[in-house]
Amino acid sequence: MEAKTLSVLEHAHITEMQQDLKRKLQESQKTETNGIGALRRAILGLVVGENYDQAKDSLNDYVGEKHQYPAFQSRVERYIQHCVELIQAIQTKRNFPGLATLSLSKQQEIHEKVIEHFEELKQNLKHIEKIERDHKLTDVRSTVWVVQSISVSVFAVVAMAFIVDLESGLFTSLIYMINHYVDLASTWLVNLVM
Repeated sequence: MEAKTLSVLEHAHITEMQQDLKRKLQESQKTETNGIGALRRAILGLVVGENYDQAKDSLNDYVGEKHQYPAFQSRVERYIQHCVELIQAIQTKRNFPGLATLSLSKQQEIHEKVIEHFEELKQNLKHIEKIERDHKLTDVRSTVWVVQSISVSVFAVVAMAFIVDLESGLFTSLIYMINHYVDLASTWLVNLVM
């Protein structure tokens, strides 16, 4: 009877520790999710909810969707691999077989490792989002440069067309008009002198 009571108490203690761990992970996620990107919110939420395989798949799908930035995938490949390893480590430690047989200090140590892995996962996800922002910024800058160069080129072509038109049309007319008035003035002077 005493062994059964001890087993029930151990089970209750393990359940309490796992709930405490989940609460700590949720608190860590909530402090992180204020103003964060969709990637961190989704992956951290799945890890807290113990949907590890879905978290790994979502992470790989997210990177696969960014095909419009060719260098993005190669730059984040090592971060993705490390994030998958961290998710696997969290899963292994949270579902550690024989957790009840370990001493309380070992159980606490395992829970602290889970929190460390979770924090490291957050940092790696931040790096991935930063790399994505850098690629988007580079893409916007190159678009601005293209638009500016097209605008300058169009302005230069229009200005040259205007100058050519002035030279062939207005300047010729202006020269004829100046010549006409110079002839009139010289004729008037000659008539005045004579």
